[in-house]
Amino acid sequence: MRKTYQILLTFLLIFSVTFSFHIAPTFFEKRIDAGGGYQEFIMYNNSTKTQRFKVSALPGTGTYGGHMDKWVEYNPKIITIKPKSQSILKVFVKAPKGTPEGEYSTFLNFKSVPVPDITRDDGKTVAAAASIGLNVNMEVIGYVGDFKPKLEITNLKVTENKEGQAVVSFKVKNNTLKRGVWYNIDVMNGNESHESVEKGRIGIGKTDEITLTMKKMKKRDVVGVRLRDSSTYEDITKKEL
Repeated sequence: MRKTYQILLTFLLIFSVTFSFHIAPTFFEKRIDAGGGYQEFIMYNNSTKTQRFKVSALPGTGTYGGHMDKWVEYNPKIITIKPKSQSILKVFVKAPKGTPEGEYSTFLNFKSVPVPDITRDDGKTVAAAASIGLNVNMEVIGYVGDFKPKLEITNLKVTENKEGQAVVSFKVKNNTLKRGVWYNIDVMNGNESHESVEKGRIGIGKTDEITLTMKKMKKRDVVGVRLRDSSTYEDITKKEL
């Protein structure tokens, strides 16, 4: 599972750097039964050319409880992003009544579509965008059931490196039933501020070993660690020193 995400996110990183295009967020993580789950994805075009993509929902890897590509509604189907601009992709997923509890996934597929040349008044043509020919997948996950995230922090320690920077280490275990959790880490400072890091997704029953070097904090500054749900920004748990 982790290997799959590394491959997908690496592909997206290459995609972003090479073609000045990226998507945020790179996750869905919504409850898809009851009223369904909704997410807006912002697609950025940092290049000087207009980019156009056809969006499709495809079956996921099969790693989870099932596929949710047939339950996905999204708009627009073809998205055009002007130079140095951004566009929004709206995604809604609703599982059919009676769908078993657990995780489901789909690939959001982004396939480049050529942008027609523009004909000027003098009869000459100007290419509106380069033909890139990309076909990129991003797997997103939803879940059925009322499963609030339950993460546990253990073995919290703070040391200091030779540069005098705080080094925070701890373990995070996912005790949530039937679903993974995408989470953020807040390293809390004594003055009630914090520094945040988006950690990513932790699977069902898995444990992450975390080591963070806090370049702007010393050992004495760190008072604890808090975990937040990346999707809702709500607190999950915290542990103080």
